[in-house]
Amino acid sequence: MDTSTAHCTVAFGLRRAGVVAPTGHAEHLAALIREVVSSMSDVERIVVGVGPGPYTGLRVGVVTAATMAQALGIPVAGVCSLDGLGRRLGDGVVVTDARRREVFAARYRGGRRLGDPLVLPPAQVADKWPGVHVVGPAVQRYPDLGEFAQLEAADLVDVTADLPVHPWYLREPDATPAS
Repeated sequence: MDTSTAHCTVAFGLRRAGVVAPTGHAEHLAALIREVVSSMSDVERIVVGVGPGPYTGLRVGVVTAATMAQALGIPVAGVCSLDGLGRRLGDGVVVTDARRREVFAARYRGGRRLGDPLVLPPAQVADKWPGVHVVGPAVQRYPDLGEFAQLEAADLVDVTADLPVHPWYLREPDATPAS
């Protein structure tokens, strides 16, 4: 499952479901899981996209995955949410909307990520990686970046899932506690 963008997505075997939900991932995720998983006893392992992504969306996916794994007594592992699209892309840069007029971006070669994702203004993507093909959901908001493509949980199935199951934030959340 992946909730790192506005597209909340779940895959199980060949079945997949997704919904564009700028808010309300918590309301949609359980329904999507029920849509693709006919019996929870069939689930042997959970892979969850841990980001980078917006604070609340990531927490919904990560907490749901961890809770399901504990309840079912099965393993759970995290994966960089950009890696599925990066694997599909092969060579290039994957970008997602980081809000605050920024994008999360990672460079891929042969479908493998080259270093950790970055958060940067869209105009700096071409400066950092000149002439490199750019794809991802952030292109919907910043069309000059490259080609639109959605992150899909189904793409994460073949990616090595070896990250801790906690949100991967690249900056502090928008909300802060009152002092």
